[in-house]
Amino acid sequence: MDDQRKDAMAEVLRGVAAQVAKGAPRGWRRGWVHAYRGPSSSGHRGAGYEMSDGSIDGMRVGLGGLSKLYQLSGVSPADLMVELAVEPSGRFEAVTSRAISRDDSGRFLYVLHPDMLPREPSADQAPPSNPTPAGDPKEAVRLFREYMRKRADILGEEELLPDPPAPAERAALLDAFPGDLPPDLVALYGEADGDEEIGLFHNHPWFTLESTTTFVHHRPERTWTGDPLWSMTGDAEPPGTIRRQLSSPRWIPFATSTGGDYLAVDMDPGPAGRPGQVIRVGIHYDGAPVYVADSVTTMLRRLVEALDRGDYEEDGSYLDVYAELPSYLDDSRTYWRGEAPIPKKPRRIQALVVDKVTDLDLEPVRGAPHLRMVALFGEGPVDLRPLREVPLEALRLELNAADLSPLAGHPTLRAVTLRTREPVDLGVLRTLPRLEGLELAESAVQDLAVIDELKGLLSLTLSPEQWRRLGEPPPLAAAGLGGDPTPRQVNEWAARFGPGEEFGGCEYFAGRFDGSD
Repeated sequence: MDDQRKDAMAEVLRGVAAQVAKGAPRGWRRGWVHAYRGPSSSGHRGAGYEMSDGSIDGMRVGLGGLSKLYQLSGVSPADLMVELAVEPSGRFEAVTSRAISRDDSGRFLYVLHPDMLPREPSADQAPPSNPTPAGDPKEAVRLFREYMRKRADILGEEELLPDPPAPAERAALLDAFPGDLPPDLVALYGEADGDEEIGLFHNHPWFTLESTTTFVHHRPERTWTGDPLWSMTGDAEPPGTIRRQLSSPRWIPFATSTGGDYLAVDMDPGPAGRPGQVIRVGIHYDGAPVYVADSVTTMLRRLVEALDRGDYEEDGSYLDVYAELPSYLDDSRTYWRGEAPIPKKPRRIQALVVDKVTDLDLEPVRGAPHLRMVALFGEGPVDLRPLREVPLEALRLELNAADLSPLAGHPTLRAVTLRTREPVDLGVLRTLPRLEGLELAESAVQDLAVIDELKGLLSLTLSPEQWRRLGEPPPLAAAGLGGDPTPRQVNEWAARFGPGEEFGGCEYFAGRFDGSD
């Protein structure tokens, strides 16, 4: 950054600091502004005051000066992290960065190697045991015609659909498509070229063949800001039907909802799935697609059966069909959160969160076949031995104390977060062959030197003091800073790594906002 631009940014921050101080309530000890990149494409902003009694008071003044800061930086609010601290004494300090993001927990994340991402669980899954599609083209066409007749009887008139593509056009589109479509969906394009916003399939408008085969409707990018080690711990229901990954070019949307979600055919299913099965993907399903049916044919059959049962609502020319459509909200069978005791039959549970833990008995989960995430909050103690016999991938312990020794040699554990009051022996981490992510910023630990021996570690989050004790940081893809650091500490921490590949470094500002420099 050239000196002239940095001086201009310093003046903007000085003005924002003065705004913060001017609007401060009586008895404030520190004012702060957080403007930061988040996991989505938009920026996030927060501001407030720490009071003398330790309480937090919200900020009641505008922060219009930040827009000028973004102009000087040449980036959008989603691409610049700003951390500003203001003191009643008249001093302020701030740090800005395009390389560092911040998540909702307050952790600063410096992505050093964006392309060095953890291996997705899908890479270790077998191919489908039955590699043939479950759909039947002739049956799909028969069901589609029956479905349209029944809809016309209810509405009192036929719904006009676009003419199907000419055979030559259809063949050209399919030949040019780099993937493939299941035969039953291809057969439907011999009946109509989509539905022009009618919403025939579970009230999702059906795309034209050109749209289905030409446009990428939804392909989220896997990044460290999306917390990849924790976002892929789930599985479909039934387990194994959908390959465990964030997205795939072989998940092909063919219909959409107004909320940014899609019905897609899955041409690369999990070991228990079938090619051509219907799944839900989209903004509500990133990292957790939902299984709908084994084929477009089965989906159509359910729609016809819903009309036969009278499970629909007519509103003029619109028909809302209430066929079974699983949702991301239907996770009660796979996600359990509550206080002890935990369920005695956790066979279907994939994520277990226990609050107010006191002398918890984990014995019921021993051997649970799909349990991949466990989070325990409270005092403890907890005997972790039953977790040695589950396919656990992510573990969060926020307890007074924790004994990790029963987890020695755990073959699948990939991410560990510890927040403990009493010292924790980290020696067992040496024995975890898959460990890739570690968060210790709010935990008492006995020996940080163990970290240098964790050769597979990709992500590490520590407090400023822990980073200082660690010394030379290990080679990492992403480094995290927790523990409510000051802007100066953020800047000093980032300097340990040098400029990142994507942008590079921080800019630190400090001075007075009261004109007494």
